[in-house]
Amino acid sequence: MFYCQRRGLLSGREFWRCRSCQLIQVAPAQRLSPSEEKAIYDLHENDPDDPGYRRFLARCLTPLQPRLQPGAKGLDFGCGPGPALAAMLNSAGFPCTTYDIYYAPYPERLRKTYDFITCTEVIEHLAEPAVILAQLSACLRPGGLLALMTKRWHNLEQFKGWSYRNDPTHISFFHADSFRWLAAHWQLEIEYDQQDVVLLRKPA
Repeated sequence: MFYCQRRGLLSGREFWRCRSCQLIQVAPAQRLSPSEEKAIYDLHENDPDDPGYRRFLARCLTPLQPRLQPGAKGLDFGCGPGPALAAMLNSAGFPCTTYDIYYAPYPERLRKTYDFITCTEVIEHLAEPAVILAQLSACLRPGGLLALMTKRWHNLEQFKGWSYRNDPTHISFFHADSFRWLAAHWQLEIEYDQQDVVLLRKPA
């Protein structure tokens, strides 16, 4: 769905940029294999009880929570080995289940619908973000919210010196225009937009 054009070589990896939505991706031949990718994720120390990690995830929870109806049910997509955000949502009175291709591989959960879906620091790892985001949009009930958290690039000069792109598991880099394109394509409303959090609402 994303037609990407050659961007050039930066720090040993080739990046392609979509002229329509400004998504930048690492060239397919230079991406890690699933086993290499998981080996890096296994080293992450995302302790659900760590106050610093919970403060980090609160950047997504803080704008999301006031926009949810009491008892709203959700899915944390890409929860990782320590599903802290799901635990935080459950504690706040919003029942939340989890899905992760490596750590919670329950595809039947992607065949249900939800009042909200969270996706924190995940979409930058996706080889086909349009496919996954279309799937998540289909899982939203009318009026539901999709909360995405990922750092965004602003201009090519900034991108060249951006440490976020140096993580070998980061292969998709979003611009503000990328989210505007997504919202227009799936007829979603952008509810909240700050440095690294975007909330997209499905029309009721």
